[in-house]
Amino acid sequence: MKRKKIKSDLIAIYVMGVSIINSKTVLAASDASTVTSKVNQGLSIIQGVLTGIIVVVGVIAALKVIISKLPSLDDPHVKNEMWKSVGTIGLAVAVGGALVWFIPWVYNLFQ
Repeated sequence: MKRKKIKSDLIAIYVMGVSIINSKTVLAASDASTVTSKVNQGLSIIQGVLTGIIVVVGVIAALKVIISKLPSLDDPHVKNEMWKSVGTIGLAVAVGGALVWFIPWVYNLFQ
C-alpha cells in the first residue's frame, strides 16, 4: 500500500514538473490590454479546472452512495434513500459548478 502511495506521489510530482518546465511564461507585456486578456484567459482556465474538480468529487460521492446502498437495493426504503442522496449530490454539484462561474460574473458587474 505504501509503495502505491509513493508511486502515485512521484507520478504527480513528475507531471507537475513537466507541466511547469514546458509552460511558456511571458515576463513582460507590451500593453495593458495584453495583460488583461491574459489574466482573463488564466482565470477562465482556473474556473474550468475548479468546475472539473467539483464534478469529479460529485461523481465519486455519488458512486460511493450507490455502491454502499447496492447490497440492500431490494428494500424500497433504501432505494428511495439512495435516490434522494444521489439527487442531493447532483444538486450540490450543479450549485457548486454554477457558483464558480456566477460569483466572478457578479463581481464584474459592480466594478
